[in-house]
Order: sequence, then structure tokens, then C-alpha cells
Amino acid sequence: MGLSRLIVRQALASTVLIAAAAGLSLAAKAQTDRSPAGDASPTIPQTVIVTAKRNEAMGTAISASAGEVGGVELSQRPILRQGEVLEAVPGMIVTAHTSGGKANQYYLRGFNLDHGTDFASSVDGVPVNFGTHAHGQGYMDLNWLIPELVSGIAFRKGPYYADAGDFSAAGNASISYLSKLPSDFVTVEFGTDDYERALVAGSSPLGPGQLLYAGESMHYDGPSTVPGNYRRPTALLKYTLGDEQTGGGVTLQAYDARWIPSDQIPVAAIPLVGRYGSLDPTSTGHTSRYSIAGEWHWGSGNISHQVEVYAIKYGLNLYSDFSEFVDQVHGDQFRQYDNRSVIGGSERTTITGNYLGLKTEDTFGVQTRNDFVNTELDHTRDRVLLEVERGDQSVINSAALYWSNSILWAPWLRTEAGLRLEAYHFHLDSNTPANSGETSVLRPDPKIGITLSPRSDLDFYAQAGISYRSNDTRGIFDNVAPYPGGPVPLERSKPLVRSDGAEVGARLRMIPGLTSTIAFWYLASNSELFFAGDTGSDNDSDRAGHRYGVEFNNIYNPTRWLTLDADFALSQAFFTDRDPVVGNQIPEAIKTSASVAAILHDLSALRGFTGSLRMRYFGPRDLIEDGSQHSASVTVFNARVTYDLTPRIVLGLEALNVFNTRYNDAEYYDSYRLKGQPANPDSDDGSYDGHVIHAGEPLEVRFSATVKY
Repeated sequence: MGLSRLIVRQALASTVLIAAAAGLSLAAKAQTDRSPAGDASPTIPQTVIVTAKRNEAMGTAISASAGEVGGVELSQRPILRQGEVLEAVPGMIVTAHTSGGKANQYYLRGFNLDHGTDFASSVDGVPVNFGTHAHGQGYMDLNWLIPELVSGIAFRKGPYYADAGDFSAAGNASISYLSKLPSDFVTVEFGTDDYERALVAGSSPLGPGQLLYAGESMHYDGPSTVPGNYRRPTALLKYTLGDEQTGGGVTLQAYDARWIPSDQIPVAAIPLVGRYGSLDPTSTGHTSRYSIAGEWHWGSGNISHQVEVYAIKYGLNLYSDFSEFVDQVHGDQFRQYDNRSVIGGSERTTITGNYLGLKTEDTFGVQTRNDFVNTELDHTRDRVLLEVERGDQSVINSAALYWSNSILWAPWLRTEAGLRLEAYHFHLDSNTPANSGETSVLRPDPKIGITLSPRSDLDFYAQAGISYRSNDTRGIFDNVAPYPGGPVPLERSKPLVRSDGAEVGARLRMIPGLTSTIAFWYLASNSELFFAGDTGSDNDSDRAGHRYGVEFNNIYNPTRWLTLDADFALSQAFFTDRDPVVGNQIPEAIKTSASVAAILHDLSALRGFTGSLRMRYFGPRDLIEDGSQHSASVTVFNARVTYDLTPRIVLGLEALNVFNTRYNDAEYYDSYRLKGQPANPDSDDGSYDGHVIHAGEPLEVRFSATVKY
């Protein structure tokens, strides 16, 4: 009886929260896909257009924090930048500490994920994250994504999945592209701050298969007093043939971007240059990514196979200045250069069976990846080389074998178990010979889970697992300062950082139209030490960190024409050694976030109209270990409206930061010194510590017109 009361209470609480959401916003959704989804692992590419919003996954997911978001839901989300599609993952916050084409900043589950360190993503099976990157470990740049072609995102949080490897301690997301469009189309967009975008996309039969093509061009200056001149051409070709049983395809993508960034600036400098000003207008960036990927799947009876291969050619040339003029003579501008090739692939075999009357599924897989990386960090002034601070050639080889097993013991009881055995080989040739080295590491990652389903509308989950994240090769081998007067390494990074995680949760659908999930989670890492590409040295200290929290997610269809969703996340992150002098707070760790939205759709009185309003809340964070400095909280509303003028013409309007809220997209407590500012007598280098921000965009209005043909 106690359990029943608890469940009823939770369902009622969900209803109250959703009702509150309705008071805040208006929003919408497409019809729910009721087909079984299984877990959120990468699936065989389909030629079916996904129209679901968020898959309810009753009786199929292996945790409360796994799910799928369909293409229609994604198309209804107003987004400022491509990486924000990942905010469809409940609890995820996507920001930027500079403008232009650099990878976004991500926050989830008590992590400042930086540019992707502990969250892995892939697009059509091709990994996005880069290790030993010039700017940050696990660098996850999604600026090349074309949102209109995304059929869905399958997300899984926590280290509970045997097929998920590097960078996935906090979770992972598999983004899938369509293979066929319902109609060819041209979209033209324009907006404030010189925003311009054009997209041409189509699909047609070709030989025995289907060809999908798309070309995009974008330009955006942004609100900065120094125009950003962000230019982003992108192209895609995807050829598929066969069906779900036997088939495959090849995908080619090309992306090249250039921009002038508005870097983060000290709050003390705002009276001098303004919130959107720049202290170094000569900063600039150029990045490119070219890839080819192939996939083939086949099966017979109860056995199916899938093979994927990919190759990536990537480059980055980035000039930044975050500390301004600690060097009063030359300034602090630096150049980060990354040039790499990546080759990898995977094979998996799935066997379904019925042993001793029990339904079972076993998956056996092998994965390999090889990164060949050239990186360089230079001190520059006005983009002129002053000193090569370090140059490195790295090779990172990884291979993994994994097995996962699912057994349905009874209609109400399912278990999941898995084991991942992964090996890494790191090789570094540095321009400072003492910092060169080579090492290999082998680690096992066990996983286990249980699902109880006492009713068709109620699932309980419990999971636990271990995962390992690789560190930057340079931090693994650094023994001496990379250049005269450079930072002396006090600690060396562990080659692999272990994370132990556990989670309990529930998914329920007891009120018609309302699905709620709640998850209580815990994650421990054996080191918070990482290599910082900006300084060319290890950052933080080799201290173990613990994180825990709760996530509460709801999606509600009270009527045929209205969809409401509300996601809330609370977390804590701290160092376990409880240092009374330095402090025990993990800097920049996310503590609270919320996303509340409402969507109007399928209105009888206004056919062809869709309108959505979404509120995003990003709570304050401790900026230093002793908790004495905090970031400001952020609450922003974004809206999107589309109208089918005719069956072939669709008009759109997007308002980002509807109420023109003044907010910081990123905020740190960091060292800096302004030009001509007297040296700080209390610091060794004369710098000052203070709040440093990157201002969020003001109200941005964008219009679009889509013509289908």
C-alpha cells in the first residue's frame, strides 16, 4: 500500500509540474512513436523517417535515464547553434565561452564537460569526440551537423553500456541522419546581426539504392562589436540500399568554417569595451572536417551482424587570448594547431535465443580506433609567431572487445549484464625529447542491471558499471617544462581515468498521456586531473571526485493539440579528500538545470501552424574549490513558430532570448591582466583573479522560408 501511495503521489506531482509548465509557456509535438525501441544503442540505419518526439520506452529501456528523441521534436526546438540539439538530452546544458565555430561547452550530471571530455557522441556511427586535441580532451565539435537531416537522437546516461567506451562516463548520444526525405526542399533563413543561411537537400532513387544529398552555407556576425564573420559551408552525400534485414550504405561529409571570435573577457574590462567588446580583435579560427563512413548489416534466423568503418581528416587553426596582457610587452595571444587523421571501425553480432524457456539476447562486438595527431601550441601577437611553446606528434590506438547479455526471466523481471575489455596504446614524440614516451594499458569494464515491471505502465531500474576515459597523451608523458620558462609539470596524468557509477530509477505512465521518469545516480572518478590545451600543461590536481544527483523528466499530452515537457536535474560534485585549505568543490560543476516547454500542433482551427516556447534554466555554479565565488544563474526563453502557407511552402519565425535577457553564456573565475594595468603585488606573474565572462546573445530574430519540390 505504501508503494502504491508513493507512485500515485509521484504521478500527481508530475501533473502539478506540467500544469505549472503550461502557465509558463506554449509548446508542441508530433505524434508519439509506439514501436519498441530497445535501449538507446546505435541502431541499423533505416530509410524510415522518424516522427516521434520522445520514445516512452516502457518495458524496453534498461535504465530510467535512457531514451530517444525523434526528428519532429528536434525540428520544433529553437536553437541558437547546432550543438544545442544535444539539449534534447534531459539535463544537458550547451553553452559557449567564445563565438564562432569552436566546439560548444557542455554541462551534465555534475560535470563541466568542457568541450566534451566525459560525454561521447556519434553521427551515423562515426565518433565526434577527439582525444589529445589541441584545445581540450574529448573535443566534441557538432557545428557541422545539419539539424533538418537528423532523424533522431538516442541517448544513454551513465557507464552502464558495454558498447560505449572512451569519453562516456557521464553518458553518450547516437545521432542518426535520414536516408530518405519526404520531399526535396530549399530553405532560406535571415535574421538579426547579419544571420544568413541557405540549405538545399533532396533524395532520389539511384541504381539499386537511395541517394540523399544536402548542401548548406551559413554566415553570422553576431552581436560582437568586432563582427564575427562566421562562415560555414557544409555538404553531405549518403547512399543507402537494402532494408532492415540486409543492406547498408556510404556517407561522405565535408565541413569548413572560418570566424573571428569574441573571446571571454574580464568583468573589469566591460566598462572599457562593453559586454560584446573584444580586447584582441586579431583572434581568429579555421576548422575543417572531412569524413567517409560505410555500414553493412545482414542476418539470418536469430543471428544478425553489423559492420561499420570510417575515416576522418580534421584540422583546426585557432588564435585565442583569454588572459589578455599578463605579458605586458607582447600580450597573451596563443595559437592552437591540430591536424589529424582517424581510422576506425566496429563489428557486432547479436544472437537472440530461447534457452530453458527464457528469452535471451547476447551481443558480441569488437571496436577499434586509431588517431594520428599533430598538435602545436604557440605564443603569438596579432597572429605573428613569437615562440613555439610545444609541438607534438601523437598516436593513440585503441581496441575493445565487449559482450552484453539480456535475459527475460519473467514478464516482470529482466536482467542485463556486460563486460568490456579495452586496450589503449599511447605514443608521443615531443619537440622536448624528455616529454616523449610510449605506454600501453588494458582494463576490464563490468556492467550489470536489473529491470522490474510489476505493471505494464511501471518499470523500476537499477544499474551499476565501470568505465575508463583516456587522458591527453601530452599530460601522460610530460616530465619537464616544454619550453624555457614554461609551466613545470607537478603531476602526470593517469593514462586512463576510472569512473564507477550506479543508478536507481523508475518510469511510469499511470495517467493517460503523461510519462514520467525519475533517476537517482552516483558517479565516482579516481582523478580530476586533465591536460589543458590552452596552457600546454596539466590542470587541477590529482584528486578523486564524487558526483551524485537526481533527474526528474516528464512529457505530457493533455490534448491532441498540446504537448508539455518538463525536465529537472539536481547534482553535487566534490573532491573526496576534503582539503580544508584549498576546498572540496569541483570548479564549474553544474548543480541545477531545468527545461520547460509547451508546443501547439495539429490545431483544427489553424491548420499547418506549430508554435513552441521553451524555458531553459542554468543554475549558479561554484567557480573555485572553496566555494567563495559563484556564477550567475541563467534563465532564457526561446520560441519557434512555423506555418504551412501551402502544401509546398513553409514559413518560419524563431526568437532566441525572447525577453532580451542579459545573461552570461559562460562565466569563470580566472587570471588576467589588462594592458597598462599595474602588476598585482600578490601574484607571481602580476595577474589578477576575477570573474571572466562571455556574454550571451541578446534577442535574435530569424525568419525562414522552405520550398518543397
